[in-house]
Amino acid sequence: MSDSGDSGSRTAVPAPLEVRIGRAAVIAFALFLMARTVAHYVQDPPVRAIPAVILTVAVIALYVWSGYLGRSRHRWRFVAASAVIVYLPLPLLGAWWAGAGIFLAATVLGFLSRWYALPAFGLVLLLELVKSLALGDDLMTALSWILTVAVAAVPLAALTHFAETARVLYETRAELVAAEVAAQRARAMGELEGILGSRLNAIAQQGFRILSDGDGNTEILRKQLHGIHDIAVEAQREMREFAHRVQQ
Repeated sequence: MSDSGDSGSRTAVPAPLEVRIGRAAVIAFALFLMARTVAHYVQDPPVRAIPAVILTVAVIALYVWSGYLGRSRHRWRFVAASAVIVYLPLPLLGAWWAGAGIFLAATVLGFLSRWYALPAFGLVLLLELVKSLALGDDLMTALSWILTVAVAAVPLAALTHFAETARVLYETRAELVAAEVAAQRARAMGELEGILGSRLNAIAQQGFRILSDGDGNTEILRKQLHGIHDIAVEAQREMREFAHRVQQ
């Protein structure tokens, strides 16, 4: 069976309800986190409002896209891209763009392996502290800000992890079902081979006896042919029972 023949007729299987709910929750929470930022920038002149809206869409899209890929081997690329989008626009957009740091914290916490996630998460919080102080906040305000980042990033990463776990469980279940179907098919083929093989072998032996019988006795030939007929009828009965079991 060629891949080209399947690709034209194959229909996309919709994601299960758990995966869709998890992904919808991630997108909704991401929009909620950036809603005040967007509401602030749309009141600014276009020179700041347009880049802010574009970058907001980029931040959310990058996070959601990386969430669909899970813990892939390209995770560091998503972390680097998120860091660029979070910190590079600060001179243009100012303090209100600080909220994007939540997505960077959630990215390193949710997408990196456990050996790197917590150290990278602590590093992001340290960078957020330095950023807050550089933007003119006092120490207590800066500490309050990094606490806000941590509190918001943890549920965002947890929602993403939930959606990814639901997807993995669904795919694992599908693989187990496919493996079970393949095992049942193999057992059925083995049983079919046993039925046909034994009966055909008996018919072949009877035919060999008929061909090797040189006396031409009609009664003996009739008995031997009746034997072949009985074997064929028995094979037909077993095939019907086999087909019935397969259908059940």
